[in-house]
Amino acid sequence: MKKLVQFFAIGLILMAITACSPTLHSMGAASMPAPVTHRATSDSAVTEFEVAASGFWAHNGDADNIKQMNGGGGNVSATYRLGKIFFMSAAVGGYGGSLKFSCDEDADCNDIVTFTNEDKQKSYSINGSDNYNDWLKTSEGKKSYSFSNIQERFLLGIDANLGKYIILGVAGGIQAYQGGSDYDEIREELGDLGYIDNSDAKNGIAPTSAWWIGMRFGKNGKFGNFTIEFDDVYKGTIGDWVGARKYTYAHPTGFFLGATEGDLISLGVFAGKQFVF
Repeated sequence: MKKLVQFFAIGLILMAITACSPTLHSMGAASMPAPVTHRATSDSAVTEFEVAASGFWAHNGDADNIKQMNGGGGNVSATYRLGKIFFMSAAVGGYGGSLKFSCDEDADCNDIVTFTNEDKQKSYSINGSDNYNDWLKTSEGKKSYSFSNIQERFLLGIDANLGKYIILGVAGGIQAYQGGSDYDEIREELGDLGYIDNSDAKNGIAPTSAWWIGMRFGKNGKFGNFTIEFDDVYKGTIGDWVGARKYTYAHPTGFFLGATEGDLISLGVFAGKQFVF
C-alpha cells in the first residue's frame, strides 16, 4: 500500500512539472455567428423557403488562450420549412481579423517543460524558449496575427410555437470550416513542438447542436419576436467543445439584429434580413 501511495504521489508530481498544454482552437471552430431564423408569425403552417443574409463584428477580451481578437464577416443561410414544425437549414459564411496569443490563468503555462524533436535525440525550442509561457514573452509571442476562415453548417430540427407567443426549438447537424492564415501556421508550429494542445487543424468538421426559447410580441408576433439560442460544437474532447449564446430580435418585415457571446467570441453583434418565398 505504501508503494502504491508513493507511485501515485510521484505521478502527480510529474504531471505538475510537465503538463503544460494550453488549448488553442482554430477560429473556424467557433459556433457560426449567424442565428437560426424563425417564422415571422405563429399562425403560418404552410411550407416555406427562406433566405437570410447577415453581417457581424466580433471581439474577444482574454479567453481560450487568445486576446485582443477583432474580426468581422458575413453569412448566408437557406431554410426549408415543411409543415408546422420541421425544417432543414444550410448556411455558409466567412470571417477574419487579427488576434494575439495569450494564456488563461488556469492553463498553468509557467510549467517548465523540455520538448524533443521527432527523432528524440536532442531538445529544441522556438526562439530559445522552453515552453509556451516563455515564447509569449518573445517578440514573436507579442505580435498580432491575422486569421481567416470559411464556415459551413447544416441543421435538421423542429421549430415549434406554443400558443401564439412562445417559440421553442432544437436542431442538430454538422459544422465544417476551412482556414489559412498566420495564426493557423504559428498555432500548428507550437503544437508540433508540444507547447500547446493544438486541438483543431486548419480544416475540420464536427457535430453541432442548437436549441432556443423565445417570445412573440403582440398577437401572432405582430411586433416581432425575441429568442435566446444556445449553440455547441462538439469537436475533440469534452473540455475542447465550444459553445455560444445568441440573443436575437426579429421584426415581421424580416429584419433582425442581435448579439452573441461564447467561448471563442466574447462579444459579437450581427444584423441582417430574412426573405420568405
